[in-house]
Amino acid sequence: MPTGNTPVRGLFLLLNQYVAPLTGLFLILFCCIISGVLLSSVSAQDISTGQTIRIVATDYPPHVIAAEEGGMDLDILRGVLDEMGHPSTVSFVPTKRALAMVTRGDADVAVPVFLETDRDGYYTSDAIIEYKPTVFTLSKNQDKFRNLGALSEHRVVTFVGARGYFGPVFTEATGKAISYSEINNVDAMPELLLRERYSAAVLDANIFYYFYRKGNKSRDLSVFDAHAVFPKVEASVGFNNKSFRDSFNQHLAKYRAAGKDHHVIEKYIGATR
Repeated sequence: MPTGNTPVRGLFLLLNQYVAPLTGLFLILFCCIISGVLLSSVSAQDISTGQTIRIVATDYPPHVIAAEEGGMDLDILRGVLDEMGHPSTVSFVPTKRALAMVTRGDADVAVPVFLETDRDGYYTSDAIIEYKPTVFTLSKNQDKFRNLGALSEHRVVTFVGARGYFGPVFTEATGKAISYSEINNVDAMPELLLRERYSAAVLDANIFYYFYRKGNKSRDLSVFDAHAVFPKVEASVGFNNKSFRDSFNQHLAKYRAAGKDHHVIEKYIGATR
């Protein structure tokens, strides 16, 4: 073979030795990318019409009542899902576990969720209901509450962990209170206040009214003054599918605009206005 062909032959040898393997590598990477895109597209697809939605919920009457497989938050969620054409099942687990199950794909929806932001594999809905932390006093005492500082003049009862939940202003005010108690049996709070064991009870308004009216939805509320000195807290629903969350939000807006959420709330606590 002529010596003049040696450089050309060497070039082909180099191409065969280095470029061909690189081409194979690029082919593998390309296939991986395409596979990832396809998998992502599949996971992002809408949940099919009529598909049963797996709900995980945290027991917290009357917002979620495990014993009845109902509650305000759960009924609103299932009401919207029904209007979307989706039957549902529900399991009751602690909040952190519920969020983890949705993120892993072991469940489709978690309720209720608070102050969560969207992240990969988890998406928060618009608010389905507002939690309303409230100070209750006996109306006959004509107590005035311009702010939380007024709690320092009271014998206060609230739920366990309230200071951690409400923060330093609440902690400071209740630290100066005549007395301060955190109790597990929040169902007893309305009666404890009526019997004047305490002069101020701090609890979500719907929870307070639910336990006060558990045996009679028409029971008189005028015996209490409700002081709205806390900001309201929005409760939402957590999804593992963004497009399904978006569709839920659209149906939720129509559901709330029709006042159906208020009918659900009144089912548990009666009329409050």
